[in-house]
Amino acid sequence: MTSRNYAAAAATAGAAVIAAVALAACGTGASPGTQAPVRASTSATAAFNTADTTFTTSMLGLEEQAAAMAGTVTGHTATPELQQFAAHVRARAGDAQRMRELVGGWRQPMPAPYSPGASLPAGMMGAGMMNAADWAEISHEHGQSFNRHWLDAMISSYNAEVALCRHELGSGASTQARALARALLTERQSELAHLQQWHHDMHQMGMMG
Repeated sequence: MTSRNYAAAAATAGAAVIAAVALAACGTGASPGTQAPVRASTSATAAFNTADTTFTTSMLGLEEQAAAMAGTVTGHTATPELQQFAAHVRARAGDAQRMRELVGGWRQPMPAPYSPGASLPAGMMGAGMMNAADWAEISHEHGQSFNRHWLDAMISSYNAEVALCRHELGSGASTQARALARALLTERQSELAHLQQWHHDMHQMGMMG
């Protein structure tokens, strides 16, 4: 995927996420403008709705993709900002684990683990996700070309995460999922700002190819 295509994907990530959540809600039989009925569970996460399950499964795919993307940095670029950011992403595996715990507590189908380059599992398809062609392209790039595509892909992914967090805070029923969304929104907005600044700086210095 070209840098221009990634930029377009990033610009529409929020709208695509909201549309996907709305379609999921329609599938539950909820009337327009209402959330799906809250379901009961014997776990600590007793109350949840469609917005909560869409948030956790979609965020899980994006989080596991980010971890896979972080693993591509070594051997592909010597840019210190990207190397440090990748190390930070690899160190936060607890976020994905928490999402899996929530899905399990709600007794909902657990998405299959993310596999770079493979067909996306049900529940992990959506805004910000890379396809097999994206992975094939970036896995063969190095230096400036890698930097450009890596930053474009991560910015698109983080835009989608921010949109999901905002939708969960406005529509979710689970106290635990909303608390997670609130914490992640603060973190991802800060990280997204860094990614966008690096993208701008590298472009200005001619490091983006």
